[in-house]
Amino acid sequence: MGTEYDEVRRKSFDRRAFLRAAAIAGGAAVLAACGSAAPAPTAAPATAPTTDTAAAPTSAPAATTAPAVVEPSGGQVTIEWFNRYTTPTTQEVIPLMITAFEQANPNIKVNYQNPGNGEGYIEAMLSRIAGGNPPDVATLYEPPVEFAARGSLFELDEFMKDAVTAKKEAFFPNVLKSCEWQGKTYGLPSSAGAGAVYINTAKLKEKNITFSQDTFPKTWDEMRALSKEFTVVENGEVKEGGFVPFAGNSWLYPAWSAMNGGQIFDSASNTYKIDSDQNVQWIESWVTWLNEEYGGDLEKLNTAGNWAGTYPDSAFNLGKVAMATEGSWSTTDAEIPFDFEVAKLPYGPGGSKSMTAFWPNWWALPKGTKHPAEAFKLIEFISTTGWQSWYKFIMDTPAWKDFPPDVLTTKLVDSVGLERAKGYNSFFASYLNDAVEMWTSPVETFAQDALGTAV
Repeated sequence: MGTEYDEVRRKSFDRRAFLRAAAIAGGAAVLAACGSAAPAPTAAPATAPTTDTAAAPTSAPAATTAPAVVEPSGGQVTIEWFNRYTTPTTQEVIPLMITAFEQANPNIKVNYQNPGNGEGYIEAMLSRIAGGNPPDVATLYEPPVEFAARGSLFELDEFMKDAVTAKKEAFFPNVLKSCEWQGKTYGLPSSAGAGAVYINTAKLKEKNITFSQDTFPKTWDEMRALSKEFTVVENGEVKEGGFVPFAGNSWLYPAWSAMNGGQIFDSASNTYKIDSDQNVQWIESWVTWLNEEYGGDLEKLNTAGNWAGTYPDSAFNLGKVAMATEGSWSTTDAEIPFDFEVAKLPYGPGGSKSMTAFWPNWWALPKGTKHPAEAFKLIEFISTTGWQSWYKFIMDTPAWKDFPPDVLTTKLVDSVGLERAKGYNSFFASYLNDAVEMWTSPVETFAQDALGTAV
């Protein structure tokens, strides 16, 4: 931020006013999306990663009540699964999932449709729904709530009552809540990769610090003290860092807020609450951290390195920072070239325990699907027992609580050994018991962009 930040300090800028101002552009859209019954929001939520942008609804949502449950069709039924997975790994694992599903359900064939990875996927899906020719199953890259609010998805609650594995209580509650709108369920989560702190254990050893999850810093103050042990600033330039909590991974913001007793979006009242005292204190703490440890110049800090995440171009992966935040998938996907450990996120003075955010994979039935009973069987399979095929390839922590604990990601076992792989697996699965409520706004993507731009 450079001179802009200096100007802010000279004027004693009111960060509560800033947060409130960040929501001005988004407030009208939220009201339009939620209808007159929804209270006015107070601010926009924090930025989280998205791939396509679903346009914000411009009127009150259409009725989304599902018709009576349709019984499975007689004879052979072909259902269309619409998604855009194109990576080599998904091209290998998805045929395995489809084959396993069809073997378990011989009366159902899956027609796998992939329009390509890029712009236009969501628009194509919505266009087909509007035209009365929807696919039977769709992979979603934005929260189901956004589509449910506009009347684009089929309600699943009646199917879930009679489900074999996908009953409501079978999923981590706040993960399933990302699929719920106005008391109804409009999708299923197959995974919920929890966020955590990744630690370069060699750097701890250099400081004669012994790592254990029990003794790792629990609070923001403790984490700041540990971070300073590793930070090196020469002639105003950051050469090495300890921990940079405000760098990237903005999908973790709901957890940072909750860990100080705050909340970004309250789905019960359709209200944004980012300008609360707890959230102001959270942002103030990050500004203080930036000032006292990294020189107060965010632009200069960002020029010195990519402090976000754990992937190959990150300061963490390059050995320039001791700790960084990332999701569970990073254990295998980031190709971390050294020994590492994971620990829970620290909580603030307004909180009492660590909490985590998560990034799911979602599956839904578009409104107007011709074979809802058979389509539900597919997403039930993908989100529960069928996720075993995916998990062996990619460590996307299951959202299904009954997922077998002995099913591990092969690449992780090969990389760190069986016992450590079991430890990572248990850590991330257990952490989902402390997942925050998130991904529940009907204008999630639009509102995220509004605050992200302001920040």
